[in-house]
Amino acid sequence: MLFSVGRAIILPDDDERDTQPRKPTPHPDRLEIVRHPSPEGPGVAEPEETGPPATEQLDELLERFRAERQRRRSVRAARVLVALFAVALLAVWLLDPPLPWGDENRPQAQFPKVSPSGLLSGADSKQADAALRDRLALREYVTEAIGQASRDKLGTSLNPAVVLGKNRTPFLSEDFTLPCKYGLDTTATTAGLDRLTGIAQDTGKSIMVAIAPDKSAIMSGTLGSRAGALMACANQVRQQTEQAWPDPAGDTTGPVVTSWNELQAAQDTNPGSVFQKGDSHWTSKGALIWSRTVLDALIARGEAPKSLAGAPNAVRVADEKADNDLYRLMGITRNTMVPVYQVTREGVTIRAHTEASPSGRGIAVFRAWSTTAPMIKGRTLIVNDSFISRAEGLLAPYFTNLEVMHWSDFLTAVDQGDLPQFDRIIIETVQRGWPQRAGWLAEGQPMYQQLADELGTPKKKADPASDSNP
Repeated sequence: MLFSVGRAIILPDDDERDTQPRKPTPHPDRLEIVRHPSPEGPGVAEPEETGPPATEQLDELLERFRAERQRRRSVRAARVLVALFAVALLAVWLLDPPLPWGDENRPQAQFPKVSPSGLLSGADSKQADAALRDRLALREYVTEAIGQASRDKLGTSLNPAVVLGKNRTPFLSEDFTLPCKYGLDTTATTAGLDRLTGIAQDTGKSIMVAIAPDKSAIMSGTLGSRAGALMACANQVRQQTEQAWPDPAGDTTGPVVTSWNELQAAQDTNPGSVFQKGDSHWTSKGALIWSRTVLDALIARGEAPKSLAGAPNAVRVADEKADNDLYRLMGITRNTMVPVYQVTREGVTIRAHTEASPSGRGIAVFRAWSTTAPMIKGRTLIVNDSFISRAEGLLAPYFTNLEVMHWSDFLTAVDQGDLPQFDRIIIETVQRGWPQRAGWLAEGQPMYQQLADELGTPKKKADPASDSNP
């Protein structure tokens, strides 16, 4: 049987030899066997077979042909697999990441500035590898999937920085670890604050510490059966603070102002309203309640008009996307919204700008004036951590001169001996950071000395025009 193909192997079944050499056909796709009949006629003798029978030769050749065809197919399949794998590797760079980079919990690794020493040491290649991996969208998909599985299926967090409570509510581990790491020495801190308060009274200035409660302190019931063990150190710090600076019957004239009770009451009335579920920070409502305790304390001290009782007066204006820093630490996303509150005071004009600072965070500067509305006069400096972000806009309309400086910039100013001038300083600190920062207020500490020097500087006489004009 003949097959019509372009390449062939001819197997003669006689002893005929071609006089012209045939051009070899390498790697045939099909095997074509053409049999030539033996020559017939008188005087033609059958050739004697000197090797294996023709059938055996044919079987052997067929076997070799099948093996070669299989090898060729394997090579083709391997090439296809390699091509598909290369395309897949390229495709992962074309994926859109599930999160914009701003939602990551650390900045991207930067590409190296190539140098001979970096090339020789391999540092440049390692840096380039880290930068490329950070820009690989597939990494974010994998991280997202692992974080979702650990939270939703296992009910735990694979990141030790996060502790999951009931209803898969995350908490920052530092709420529980930092109070144990830094003990609170209320005796030394009380002595330091009393001394600073006395210095300030002589010059007409003032100092206040306003503690922002931890999420875990207000939502401890969500921690379940582990609450007692997890909150042991934090509860001890709270008890020491409340004993050292009590506020019986709402008396907030002392140097330390707390808002545990106020925030807890709001949480009990409307669970989940004062702290974000996927974040370690409070909502705008939580910031509003804390801001009221600060203004109430200033009124009690005689530093704010009594007509500001109950301020800030804010209204809910919109909802915005939650920060969800704890979810980011777990490697997952949640599109949750939180309410935003805004203060608008009739007859008050306010201007704001940001000044450069060593940390790059900037110093927020607010100037407000009014001819009719009651205002808190003088230069007020708020030293803050991240909790002030939702509170500064609520407080600013009540101060004629307000500056908000992050702790990192304040500590730099302490080290350089260059504190900004102020008539009133409000030191805001989150509860978990209070034990360490309280130690800096003890006599003999650099911060204490810098505060004493500025509080001891006579207060400048206020320019009447400055309270009614920008």
